[in-house]
Amino acid sequence: MKIHLMKSTTIVMAIFTACNLLPTSLSASDAIRPYLKSDKSGQFSYAIYNNRWLLHGKRAQEDKHLTRVAITGVLPGAKGKIVIPSTIDGHEVYGIDTNALKSCKGVTEIVIPKTIRFLKPGTLNSCQDLENIVISKDHPDFSSVDGVMFDKKGKTLLAVGAGRKGDYQVPKTATAIGPYALSHCTNLKSIIIPSSVTDIGGHTGSVFLGCKNLESVTIPDTVTNIGQKSFQACSSLKEVAIPAKVTAIPFGLFWRCSNLNKVALPDGITKVGNYAFAECSKMTLQKFPQSLITIGAYAFKNCKALKNLKLPKGVKPVGRGAFSGCDQLRGMDVPGDTT
Repeated sequence: MKIHLMKSTTIVMAIFTACNLLPTSLSASDAIRPYLKSDKSGQFSYAIYNNRWLLHGKRAQEDKHLTRVAITGVLPGAKGKIVIPSTIDGHEVYGIDTNALKSCKGVTEIVIPKTIRFLKPGTLNSCQDLENIVISKDHPDFSSVDGVMFDKKGKTLLAVGAGRKGDYQVPKTATAIGPYALSHCTNLKSIIIPSSVTDIGGHTGSVFLGCKNLESVTIPDTVTNIGQKSFQACSSLKEVAIPAKVTAIPFGLFWRCSNLNKVALPDGITKVGNYAFAECSKMTLQKFPQSLITIGAYAFKNCKALKNLKLPKGVKPVGRGAFSGCDQLRGMDVPGDTT
């Protein structure tokens, strides 16, 4: 959904709709508020919105208490460390637009003040050279550990800078990894997830989306959920072991993992979602788990290396084109498939 307000397109919806980083009571109707102006200040472009509704009927001390600022961009020439201001011209800086950091090149560190309350998942990951994220120590909702963004309690990993290189080990204090948390970290080679973590990406997923040089991910048996598209376009990933407690492979989980050659689906998997392994042309499977019931549309599209497989008797009619392009599976009985 887009809102067209003068030169701004998605600013309001990106900042003021409910998001996965921060629990909020705001609804979509709250997001539609009068746009006041846009301008530039220091290294940033910004937009100001009328937010009289935030007072909930209370009287403001002055007009500037009725407004909030959204950072909409980083100006050309910004390099190294950038500091998001807490106020601009007396107006509180309340959010960062989803696309505000996409044009950043050479920005390696970002400092976020306590006033930033609305930050959509994946926003920080769009800054391609970002290595360190520093959160104000008195921020009420977020924190940072070794240059990585977490929730205030340090339990949910929220964002790793896209410029981080080499290997990354999730701290043992973490219990969950949020949506888009490591997306587009194109320089990461391996990631180790500790046994304290039980959830990767919630439903939204996209945790490792576009990590094209990621070769190895260690997922502990404690994990019970992996969100959709979490490994999409991880084109260097070769082998993955799905934890035994995971019961569903969601939409697009390994879509376009072109070098993925070995996957083990544990007993207990009941569903393989739409496009789950689509375009994994090198992937092999020893067998389908007997617990499998549902196979979604195009789930194994163009998995050309699959062969000598039989579907369990409990599988219901599979989705359209589930095995289209799987030439070595010709002759396999596929109930209800329409290619």
